[in-house]
Amino acid sequence: MTIGVAVIGVGRYLRAVALAIALLLVAYLAQVLGLSCPAIYEEREVGIVAVTSLANGSYAGVLARLRVAVSCPGSGRVYVETLPLSQLDLQASTRVAAQVASRVAGVRFDSCDFYASIRAGSPIVGGPSASAATAVAFAAALLRLPLEEDVVMTGMVLPDGSIGPVGGLKAKLEAAASAGARIFLVPYGQTTYVEYVVVTQRVGPLTMREVRPVMVDLVEYGRKLGVEVRPVATVYEALHVFTGGTYPLPRVAPVEELAKAVDQVVRVHVESWAKAIASDVAVAIALGDSAKGSVLSSLPPSTRAYVQDLLASIEGSLQSSLSRAREVESQGYHYSAATYYFQALTYALWRYYLLSSLRSEDFLGGVRGNVSSKVSAVLSTIREVASGRSTLSLWELDAAIASADRAYEALLYLNTSQSQRSLDAVTYYLALASSRARTAELWLSLVGAVSPEGPSCPIDRELLAEVSSNLEYLVDSIFTYILSFQGSVSIPSDTFNEMVSRVELAKTVEDPVERLALGVSALAYGYVTLVRTFTQNPGTTVEVLSRSIGTLASEALLNCTPTSLVLYLEFTGAQEDLVQRAYTLARVAALASFYVDALKPREVFRYTVSSQQSPVVTEVGRATITQTVTVTTTGCVGGTSYTYFLSGVAVGVLASIAVLLVATVALKRLRKL
Repeated sequence: MTIGVAVIGVGRYLRAVALAIALLLVAYLAQVLGLSCPAIYEEREVGIVAVTSLANGSYAGVLARLRVAVSCPGSGRVYVETLPLSQLDLQASTRVAAQVASRVAGVRFDSCDFYASIRAGSPIVGGPSASAATAVAFAAALLRLPLEEDVVMTGMVLPDGSIGPVGGLKAKLEAAASAGARIFLVPYGQTTYVEYVVVTQRVGPLTMREVRPVMVDLVEYGRKLGVEVRPVATVYEALHVFTGGTYPLPRVAPVEELAKAVDQVVRVHVESWAKAIASDVAVAIALGDSAKGSVLSSLPPSTRAYVQDLLASIEGSLQSSLSRAREVESQGYHYSAATYYFQALTYALWRYYLLSSLRSEDFLGGVRGNVSSKVSAVLSTIREVASGRSTLSLWELDAAIASADRAYEALLYLNTSQSQRSLDAVTYYLALASSRARTAELWLSLVGAVSPEGPSCPIDRELLAEVSSNLEYLVDSIFTYILSFQGSVSIPSDTFNEMVSRVELAKTVEDPVERLALGVSALAYGYVTLVRTFTQNPGTTVEVLSRSIGTLASEALLNCTPTSLVLYLEFTGAQEDLVQRAYTLARVAALASFYVDALKPREVFRYTVSSQQSPVVTEVGRATITQTVTVTTTGCVGGTSYTYFLSGVAVGVLASIAVLLVATVALKRLRKL
């Protein structure tokens, strides 16, 4: 009896000890495994320059301090504060800066959290002009690289990592010089800056103000101020300068590498496009020819003379487009040929619609109905393809975006035709709408038809809504930023209105593929508007975007090459208008940045950012010092601390069960004794 009581007492004691050991194991392993993936928290601070509005309508440079922090693991949250409040919202541009910095550092954007604080001595025209410096600071924090304090930068970062043009450069350079800056980084192509000076004159009792453009050579002006002005095209180049060359420049692949990656299935389709549109042109020409004689003979002499002159102009443009299409087609550039045949089709339809509307007032109503039906059918098919699916293949999504973009462009042209008063303008925009609807159908034929061998390249459908919203916010930011300089710069109304119409239309659309298509197009028009507003040379813009696209041409993008990017790059080689080429490249850059980020895996992963050993050359007097620098940062990014804690708890519980089992077995043996 006494022995039994003793065994029971010992048993209770063993169970209590086992339970205590189990709890300690749970806590210990949860802590150990939770910390086995070390958290990253890094801060960086740089000087930035902005402008503030003066009472006379001009601008003065203002120095501000930018402090950023990154915290990993995180979930892609971006926090921004300004003191005093900025005149423009910074949220959209700061988010883009964080996304670009994540790509530079080789981590997923949604694996960290980002914080940015701007402190200035007076209210500033903020907006996107500080976003390039923000991207550099975020990237340096993620890579744990120090930044040189005497480098100051201005510029707008775009989603592809290129640095877009900004305003107020002369005033910003003066502010940088007053702060003791040694190097002032400006967007590539803006070393020559047009300053719009407000000149006040007294004319009798009246005070007259006139805005006059003045060319300023910023490199020479900076030299007088003791500051070296350097142009940079991408965030990668800016980070290289900010780190004194420690961060090595990545390889920039020639865009020709992507342009050659046309899949054979795509090549066959595109060849058929050129033939199909050429056939449509022939039909439209024949219809116009059949109506021309009878229509002209029925017109009064004065009207007939005007119509004949207009027809002669249209027919000249038609033949020019056909000649260009046949020329590039003979060289094997079938997408470029299809594009020039599209232009020829627009002229042929314009001619036919003009003549037919002169014969019958009801004719144009039928054309409008036909275009609307085609567009509705295209958009319905796109929605069916994406409906109910969690992922889409890269090629399906890419073709759907291209088709949706053309479908909505057809609708915009259709709406524009209804607001025109002259018959020649009405029929021209209807011809554009018809041609665009036709190309929307052709791009739609690629959805489901293109499935190259190799990786499946899936893209999470949930990303589409997030990316399209971010693009809309960014375009809104660009819109507001451009308007903040209204009165001191000349804003090109054509590309500006194209940007506004698309972003406003995107806000009324629910389907994420369609919203993304409109957002990409709006951003491309916004980029071109910035270039033209702040007088950046379109030729240098083409070079900037080519560098950016070449940097984005990573292994993932080469393995999963989007069809539209390849075809657009082919067409840029045939485009003679630099502004149009810049627009096309801006589309490519925006899409490429989205695809590169979307193809990154979402699962928890360890990251190692390790540059190849790269020589850093520094000139000191006449001597050249070459150092070999290797930058390596290793951390654990993805998921959250909570994830790792739960992993520790799980292992701890399993170990505790084992301890309790051992204690139970020991207790049974004691009872047998």
